[in-house]
Parts: sequence; structure tokens; C-alpha cells
Amino acid sequence: MLRVVSVVGFHGAGKTRVAEAIIRELVKRGYKVGAIKHVRDEDFSIDRPGKDTWRHARAGAEVIASLAPNEFATIEKRHVELEDAIARFEGLDFLIVEGFREFNEIARIIVARDEGEIKELAGDLSIACVGAPCPHLPSFKIDEIVELVDLVERKAFPLLPGVNCKQCGFESCGGFARAVLEGDAPWNGCVALKERLKLVVDRKKIPLKPFVQDFIAGAIEGMLSSLKGAKGREIELKVRKID
Repeated sequence: MLRVVSVVGFHGAGKTRVAEAIIRELVKRGYKVGAIKHVRDEDFSIDRPGKDTWRHARAGAEVIASLAPNEFATIEKRHVELEDAIARFEGLDFLIVEGFREFNEIARIIVARDEGEIKELAGDLSIACVGAPCPHLPSFKIDEIVELVDLVERKAFPLLPGVNCKQCGFESCGGFARAVLEGDAPWNGCVALKERLKLVVDRKKIPLKPFVQDFIAGAIEGMLSSLKGAKGREIELKVRKID
């Protein structure tokens, strides 16, 4: 199950350096790690004018890929919400999100130079500060990455579905998240994320309560039970709407 933590800070505070060090230490510990970098420039593109991929996009291609001997890269010319981008990293152990300080649904590490920056960056799910010390959070220097990653291992949790099903024992997903940070719940205790059924509509994942998952999955299994070759541990069903 993918655990997510964000590294937030203002320009020049050192958040990229901290994110890089966290990634390096997690990989050293044997984890599979992904990363997302927030870019605020609306005109930014990782592609470059004149490159073949740029020419393909200019011609109208919505998805462009380059396939090299040691790298496969895709560029999608569309807006994607952070939640949907995170879903693309399923199969990894940790995802480090650099930036997105307005996003308050994942564990957060604050990189700050002074108390004023800490106040602007603090959130309910903050777990640590790097640089300037926080009065109510564990604080680390930039060279104390081992200790910081020890904390990440204990407190990082998956992006929660927001269905507030209460099957974790808490009234809301937010309550569960805060319990994880306080050590009162295990990071993998979200029942809804232990999916029996996953619904994706136009490449956007739709969160489902466990009851709804069981209901839909049970109905599909029942309808397919009489079909030859339709039994198995995992069933994939795609539905295309015809106008």
C-alpha cells in the first residue's frame, strides 16, 4: 500500500534538498519510491520546442511517449488533480510529494527558515520541521535525515479515500489520519483502501465505501458465475458507454 508524505517550503528554503535526501534514505532501506514535483508556472512543459515529442504534441497528440533503452517517459497534455496523479504510483511503497502546500490530506514535513514561515506552512497533518525548530513538532537539521526517515516510516500513511465509512473505528478519514500521527492507529488501518473492487471512470479513480465494493463485486461475481472461464481470483470488467 502506497504511503505518501509531502515536503513543503517556500522558494529557497531547501525543500528539494530535503526531498532528495528522504528519497535516497528510503531507497537505501529497500523501499520502492516515487516522487511528484509541484510546478506553479502554467506555461511550464518538460518537453522542449523543436524536439520530436514537442512536434507530436503541437500536431494535436494528447498523450506522447518516448521510449529509450533505459527510460520510458509519457507526457499528457491535460490537467490532472494531485489525487489522480498519486493513484498512478500504485505498486510503490512511498511517494514523496514536493510542494502542494495547499493540499492538506497527507502527512507533511515543513522546511522553513524562521517561525513566520512555519506558521504559514503548518497544517493539521504536519509531522516534522526541518531547518527552523517547531515548538510542537519534532525538529531536525538537514543532516539528520536518518532520524527524519525513521519518523516517516512510523507516521506516513496512504492518501485516504474520504468516504468516512467509520470501519476503521474513527468518525472520519481525517480522524483516522490524526490517530495515525498520534500513534493510536496503524498506518494501514483504512478498510476502504483494502479494495475488493476498484472503480475508474475516464481514468479517474472513484472512491467507494467497503459496503458498496462488496455489493457491486458480489453482483458481478454472481452474474459471471455461470459463464465458462469467468471464474478466478481477480476479475477485470470494462464498460464503454455508447451514445
